[in-house]
Amino acid sequence: MIAAIVDAVENLPPVPNVINELQNLYYMDTYNAHDIENIIKKDPALVANILKIANSPIYEFAREIVDIRQAIVLFGLDKIIEFALASYMNELLTFDLELYHISTEDFLRLSQRKSVIAAQLIENKKDKFLVSNTAFLADIAKIIIANYAKKENIELQFDENISLNELDEIEKSQFGFDTIEITTYIFDKWNFEKNMVDLMKNFKKQENLHQKAIFIARDIINIKAKLLEENREKYEETSKIHL
Repeated sequence: MIAAIVDAVENLPPVPNVINELQNLYYMDTYNAHDIENIIKKDPALVANILKIANSPIYEFAREIVDIRQAIVLFGLDKIIEFALASYMNELLTFDLELYHISTEDFLRLSQRKSVIAAQLIENKKDKFLVSNTAFLADIAKIIIANYAKKENIELQFDENISLNELDEIEKSQFGFDTIEITTYIFDKWNFEKNMVDLMKNFKKQENLHQKAIFIARDIINIKAKLLEENREKYEETSKIHL
């Protein structure tokens, strides 16, 4: 991996402690809405950002969410953590994603859609949480790559109708690295739990259901978060799943 990319990852701000606390709470099993609210309110800016994201068109919720307790009750802790991660990603999106022909909102919609697809392929609650979070953040490296390409005045030539997995191959061919390698490095830098780092690193092996869920989520949509019908139908036929 080239020095400019390593430096960019090393200079990323750490994941806020509140997000780590929420993730730890999820695995405790003995929490309630009051516990969640107490943690989130340690960071007033995060409260405002979660409400903003919950009310965004990306999540298409019919009613306006006016306070954090309402959001907690309606969405649950797993989705609140996703909102918090989306808030953090928003802070990183201080430059455009022109390299990939998408906007900040497109990127957040892409992250959310991958998370939903991957989660529906997993039944166990704890496993679902691991897979959905990994899928949500799997393409965060594109922020780093887009910034690098802009500084170096590099363009990425690709067909928008290819899957995210295929786009990785084009990145690798042009840059010598791809989204998966850099996202894995980011996860490690952020001290994410080992099984999340390993899942990110190895999901293309498709050796278990967790890995397959991430692979499928990135194989049936393109960079614009649009379903690739041919790929979707292939998985529905071979895996007997509904996507």
